[in-house]
Amino acid sequence: AYNVRALVFMELREDAQARIDFERALSLAPRDPDVMNNFGWFLCLRGDRERGKELFGRVLADPLYTTPEKVLLNAGLCARIGGDNVEAEDLLRRAVVFKPDLAGALYSLSEILFEKGSLKEAEIYLNRYMRLGEPTLSALVLGVKISRALGDKVGEDSMSQQLRRRFPDAPQTRDVLQGAAAK
Repeated sequence: AYNVRALVFMELREDAQARIDFERALSLAPRDPDVMNNFGWFLCLRGDRERGKELFGRVLADPLYTTPEKVLLNAGLCARIGGDNVEAEDLLRRAVVFKPDLAGALYSLSEILFEKGSLKEAEIYLNRYMRLGEPTLSALVLGVKISRALGDKVGEDSMSQQLRRRFPDAPQTRDVLQGAAAK
C-alpha cells in the first residue's frame, strides 16, 4: 500500500511524501523487488542516481524476480539520464532480450545508436518500435534524421510525409523539415 501511495505522490510531484512512503514500504518489505524498482526510478528522476542504481542492482540480483526487463529498462533510462550511454545501451539491450517488444527500450536504443553513428542498427530498433503502434512525434523526427543520415531519400520522404500529416503544427516537425530544405 505504501508503494502504491508513493507512486501516486510521485506522479503528483509531492516528492517529500513520496520519499517517506517509499522508505516506509522498503522498511516493511526490504526485499520487495517492485518497491526497490519503483523507488530506484523515483530516486533516479530526482537526481539520486547512485542510490537508484544500488536499488536496481539489488533487484537484478534476485533470481526469482519475474520481470527483469522492467528494472533493466529503468536502470538503462537512469544511466542515460546520467549521461552514461555505454551502460544505458548495455542495460537496454539486456531488457529487449527478456522482452523483445519493450517499447521504451527499443526507442531509447535507437536514439543511443543514432547518436553514436550506428545508423543501420538505430534504424532496425526504430522500425521495431514503430511496428508496436502509432508512431510518436519523436519517433518520426528520429526516423527522418536516421533516413537522412543514411542517405535514404525514400525513407526520409515517408517519415516526413507522416510528420506533416500527423503533427503538422509541432515545432519539431517544422525544425526537422526545415533541416531538409537547408540541404
